[in-house]
Amino acid sequence: MNAEVLESLTRLADTLSKLDERHCIIDGDGTEDVITKATAAMSLSSQQSTSSPNEDKQTIGYWRSLPTEVTAAYQILADGAEYIHATSTKYALVGKVDSHEGGNLAFELQKGAQLIGTGTLLLFSPECGSSRSLRHYVKQSSRAVISSLLSLVRAYEDGSAQGTPNDGNNLGAQKTGAVWSACDSLKLKLPKGNRAAMRRELMIWVRDCKESIEEFEEMMALGPRDDGEGDEEEQYSESEMKIARAAVNIMKCSKNILGLVLNLCECVGESLNESQIGDERNKELLQLITNMHEVARRIGEGVTNFGVMLYPPLDSSTNEVDFERWQSIKASKTSLLDGEVNIPSLGSTSLGLQLERQLHALADCVLSIKKSELTTATGEPIQTCYSEEVKDALKKLLQAIPLRCEDSVVAVTSWCC
Repeated sequence: MNAEVLESLTRLADTLSKLDERHCIIDGDGTEDVITKATAAMSLSSQQSTSSPNEDKQTIGYWRSLPTEVTAAYQILADGAEYIHATSTKYALVGKVDSHEGGNLAFELQKGAQLIGTGTLLLFSPECGSSRSLRHYVKQSSRAVISSLLSLVRAYEDGSAQGTPNDGNNLGAQKTGAVWSACDSLKLKLPKGNRAAMRRELMIWVRDCKESIEEFEEMMALGPRDDGEGDEEEQYSESEMKIARAAVNIMKCSKNILGLVLNLCECVGESLNESQIGDERNKELLQLITNMHEVARRIGEGVTNFGVMLYPPLDSSTNEVDFERWQSIKASKTSLLDGEVNIPSLGSTSLGLQLERQLHALADCVLSIKKSELTTATGEPIQTCYSEEVKDALKKLLQAIPLRCEDSVVAVTSWCC
């Protein structure tokens, strides 16, 4: 019986791993039956989640107020976690001395896993209107529960956790503790709704920026290395110092723009009238929040991408393939930037290309906020809902980006020449 449950849990774990958090599961991919039948969550190995043909247009369905479908999905997840938490204790105690009775309890664990799978798939459905951030955290939490459950059942199936009472073999208790931890994390730490999930991601990106800034400022504080005696692994050369300083300044600008997006989403969210479900103006404002968060994702992940290149000694070799690819992508950005912020070319080194991409992402973000032509629920320009903090930050950042561009050109020229 343990073997049968183990096989079912493995299929479910494989299905959850294949869920693409970038998109909802859409009509026509065969998952409708899964969502309506809890038991089907255990036999999804042949199902495939299908991406939307126009993923950029996917919009969150709500901001703060959780729809009924979302509340129901969270309750299913909580019920599954509670059931697994309670049953795993009995399973570990009984399974150690009686494999047959333990096998019967394994089927009870399977019921809890079915609920976890169903709740996850519900939150991936278009009807729930989940953000990419929420889908990410739901997938992460549900996979952790199923993975710990797999490990527990496997330990009793292969006999490594079995024995007699007080024989000193506490492997079953350890595996059960991991199940408890995963269930508690799902119940207590999984963000509730789009606003909580999207804000958590934004704050993580801000934190990562702050930590990277502190780390590289400590390196720069060591001063330039003496090429004859300095430690290449910890210090920059004189020319590297300039590009490192320019990169850290871009990190600081990135952190401030992420903070701007965090505050902007709150302002736009406050202007929503979420009681009017399906209202076109609400949909436009929710699309704005979605778009701003995706640009923020580019910025947050971009800091990591060029941060890993900043450890001395810096690599100044060119990357022609990446350079050509970036040129074709960059050509499509001209209309958006509209010449208002002139992003310079920073050469063909991997670091230069990554810094240039980051500057484009920063410009895209602030100009999108400045030029938005949307209106609030009362018909006023969207800019009227911006707080003074948002307006002040936007003004300063519009002035800061050209300065970061100038710094970068000087630094890259000095470094590469």
